[in-house]
Amino acid sequence: MNILFLHDAFPAQFGRLALELVRRRGWSCRFLTQSLSSCPTPTSEMLEALEIRQIPLAAEHRSSEGIPWPQIQGHFLEQCQAVAEAARGSPWPRPDLVVAHGGRGAPTVFLRETLDCPIVVYCEYYFATHRRDISYRIDLPPAEPALFFPRCINAPTLAALVDCDAGYSATAWQRETFPARFHHKIKVYFDGIDADLYAPGPSSRRIGGVTIPEGARVVTFVSRGLESIRGFDLFMKAAKRIAAARPDVVFIVAGGEEIHYGWDKLHTGQPSFKQWVLSQDQYDLSRFAFLGRVSPEQLAEVLRMSDLHIYLTAPFVLSWSMLNAMASGCVVLASDVGPVREVIEPGVNGLVEPLFDTDRLVKTALQVLGDLGAYSPLAAAARRTVLDRYSVETCIPPLGDFLERVAGGAK
Repeated sequence: MNILFLHDAFPAQFGRLALELVRRRGWSCRFLTQSLSSCPTPTSEMLEALEIRQIPLAAEHRSSEGIPWPQIQGHFLEQCQAVAEAARGSPWPRPDLVVAHGGRGAPTVFLRETLDCPIVVYCEYYFATHRRDISYRIDLPPAEPALFFPRCINAPTLAALVDCDAGYSATAWQRETFPARFHHKIKVYFDGIDADLYAPGPSSRRIGGVTIPEGARVVTFVSRGLESIRGFDLFMKAAKRIAAARPDVVFIVAGGEEIHYGWDKLHTGQPSFKQWVLSQDQYDLSRFAFLGRVSPEQLAEVLRMSDLHIYLTAPFVLSWSMLNAMASGCVVLASDVGPVREVIEPGVNGLVEPLFDTDRLVKTALQVLGDLGAYSPLAAAARRTVLDRYSVETCIPPLGDFLERVAGGAK
């Protein structure tokens, strides 16, 4: 079977999926994309096994500031035209199926007539008008008309949903964010965690030029961007108190300073949310290792060092990093929100506390760090959860079957 994947970045959600479909089923997988990502970076195996054609970036996308949100719909239609022209002029054979990110980054509106094949959209998320995602942090002042932004960003998503033959979401919680009238079109299939890479094992105790002293407890925090939607500021508040209570704790933080969601720069007036957070209090930065962006291999090494992984998020798309930590056999302490609760059963395979309750976060963290052995069953159960429900080995076969059914005309 020939599949054409559409996403504004590669590999994103589709790179590993496509590679596994080539390995396991011998399918041909091709990509139209705007850019090669650095988070994560494509592997050499992906670049060898998959055919990738880049569509030139529009001038707006070359800007680090992105596209002003009121202009999203117009830019989406321009992307639709560019993708259709690229598909029409491609030397590749006609695909049996198009798989596209169902948002503004991978438009499919003009593809039905161009390619004449079924279309599947990846239904990652549908933004809310209040009390979820970027509007959840009511402790931070609003910086944009929050009622307008979700409608602008959701419009391309709705266009893709109306146009597609079928869709899928990675988790049930993500599916439920979409309007109920579309639920019949959206199945739930997770993307798959590499449980061979992210696995318990010995650690070198050295990462990014930082050596972790023998006997030190390691607390880890990982986010693609150190921003408010992922609770970086709340983590730092908790970390300061943990550090004061336990001189033997060091903190390893992985993540870039880019803002991917929300308006943190408008809240703070600082070049990055990280810089603003560090300027708001006195931190002993000798206790912290800020690694910036790391490769998957480096992240796996970080997580193997971890005695406690703290994952704080508003109700939003669940980060792969939480599942990577669980696969690595970490004790995970996470915010008590819907997407987390779908995976973590408190006291069984992880721990949860309210996002804004620093007292409880600190108390629970100190309990774990004070008796690692007592919490090791949670770490083992976390690993089993990923192996049973979220690993590549578990997830790719049913997702591949789903794509094959849609390509064959089933819904």
